[in-house]
Amino acid sequence: MKRTILGIMFFLTTVSSAYASHYDLPDVDLLPAEIVTKLANDKIDTTEDLFALLMRKSDRVKFAKQYNIAQKDVDNLARKLELMQIVGIGPKAATLLLLSDIPNINALANATANALLDTLQRVNREKNVTGVQPDLTVVTDWINKAKQITNRIEE
Repeated sequence: MKRTILGIMFFLTTVSSAYASHYDLPDVDLLPAEIVTKLANDKIDTTEDLFALLMRKSDRVKFAKQYNIAQKDVDNLARKLELMQIVGIGPKAATLLLLSDIPNINALANATANALLDTLQRVNREKNVTGVQPDLTVVTDWINKAKQITNRIEE
């Protein structure tokens, strides 16, 4: 028991607090089911796996052709997955950020919390992306965590 608790404490102190737990692809509405099935056959099962596959521009071009998806949609997916690396940013929050002109981690890291919060709330009222409105504490946390992220897509 003591060894288990020490192991858990070690794990919690060594894992970066900026990174989210990733989602299983069948559990999120990012891609059509038939593409999720094809990805699973290729051992791409999570949003983390998919993000790793889409980080480089040349890989996104190849992915778009291989899965018959418009290039702009693949680029948008990569941006969403990049934002989802942050704890607290799931698919809906990432969509809200993208609709609020935060296209990537760099833009989020350089945002001003109050201005971004105003934009997020306005866009969410207009587009009804999520039932949970972010608050200033959450947005500030996202910005701070974005500054810690090193995995970024190639533009």
